[in-house]
Amino acid sequence: MGNIIKSTEEVVSCSDNGQHPLVYINLKPGFGQCQYCGQRFEKTTAETAQTEQTTAA
Repeated sequence: MGNIIKSTEEVVSCSDNGQHPLVYINLKPGFGQCQYCGQRFEKTTAETAQTEQTTAA
C-alpha cells in the first residue's frame, strides 16, 4: 500500500477491510504502520487536515 492515511486521532484501527485481524495502532509518536498489511498512518492536527483538504479541492 502506497498511501499514507492521515488522522487527527492518537489511536487508529486497521483490518484491511476484513482481510486480517483488527489491530489498533498508536500514533502518539506521529506515525505508525499496520503489522499485517503494512498500511501507514500519520497523525495530523485538525488545522493541517483542514488545510490539506482545502488545497486538494
